[in-house]
Amino acid sequence: MSSSQLQNIISRLKHNPLAKGKKQGVALVMAVTILLFMVYVAKEVSSDSLIEYVVNSQELNRVKAYYAARNGMDVALLRVKIFQQTARLPLPPGMAGELDQIWKFPFAWPIPIPTETNAIAKDSMAKLNSESFMDGSYTHTIDDEGSKIDLNDLVSPSKTLRDITKKELLTLFERKIEFDEEFRKNYQSFRFDDLINRITDWMSDTDTSAGGGDKKQYFRDLGENYPPNRGFRTIDEMRLVPGMTEEFFAILQPQVTIYGMKAINPNTAPESVLKSLDKGMTDEAVKEALARRDNPEQGGPFKGTDSASCNKDFADFVSSRGARLDPNFSQIPMVCDKVVNFRIKSIGIYGSGKSAVMKEITTVVMDLSRSASQIKSYIDKEKQQQQQQQNPGTPAGPTSATQKQDPLPKGPPRVVYWLEN
Repeated sequence: MSSSQLQNIISRLKHNPLAKGKKQGVALVMAVTILLFMVYVAKEVSSDSLIEYVVNSQELNRVKAYYAARNGMDVALLRVKIFQQTARLPLPPGMAGELDQIWKFPFAWPIPIPTETNAIAKDSMAKLNSESFMDGSYTHTIDDEGSKIDLNDLVSPSKTLRDITKKELLTLFERKIEFDEEFRKNYQSFRFDDLINRITDWMSDTDTSAGGGDKKQYFRDLGENYPPNRGFRTIDEMRLVPGMTEEFFAILQPQVTIYGMKAINPNTAPESVLKSLDKGMTDEAVKEALARRDNPEQGGPFKGTDSASCNKDFADFVSSRGARLDPNFSQIPMVCDKVVNFRIKSIGIYGSGKSAVMKEITTVVMDLSRSASQIKSYIDKEKQQQQQQQNPGTPAGPTSATQKQDPLPKGPPRVVYWLEN
């Protein structure tokens, strides 16, 4: 082998073609790795951005749904205010039922278009809805809150209200025992007057129980701060009363309130409340009373300018339909003229389908001055009766059939309860 051939072999050995390919393979791996990392980062950023968009979009939808509910509540409060103003006008007695329609009928936005509406009216209503700035929807309902049984009356300064309220609550359970066989089997021997005494002890500001003895002994399991010696702040708080079960609460909850108007309105009170007024009240008599108050041809709403005349009109009617009322039924405070306390529920909705968002606002409107004057009238009457018992020769004081109306406060109706869900 010549020297030139040897040099050629050595030069070829120095040149390694595999070395260049190895470096190119590492670069390719690095390029693919960086590309995958960039794709991962882009995916995460895109995913985070999408999540942020959905969250912010839903938050915006919740805000729109909330303000839709607020708008529905404002309209409902306006309806109540219009009713309060109209009810003070000197209108014929027959107009009372018509005025109730100001607050009774449910309201919705956008305005529902009845199927029987002609094409021109449908186009006009559709145009009106489309021109509105409200891109959400809402519905609201207004119900009578004052005609339920007021728990606060168990500790009222008026003995009449205290006694009547306790009797009405007892009647709720007595009727349940009478007409529910399963309930009667489980609780026939249960002392419901003790349960009502515990409800009273929760609110009373004395250390003595309504049933006698130290009332704190019944609340030891709840801690040192019980009973709170104040009125209930919510109906659900009644669950904490010793002896209260979920079954008992389910019976009371639809029938009671803490925002009563200190009297029962037979024209708006629910069927169960009317039945609780007396153990001798029959189902047939109550059904006919409900039919009469909603039908002008059957007599229309019960009438009376004061508690006594309203009570008499209702008592005479149900007695003629088979009710066997207690002689003290005439002591039950009643009012026939108008509703003064309302529960309003407004529901706002934005979106549709699975992405729809709903917000609910519940309020209670109360006429505090009317309730205060109602209690004062009962106390004055009780004082007068007491004076007559102590001095039989004392002439009875004047009893006016109508009370002087306080001026309607300016601004929106008085809201005493507000809950947002």
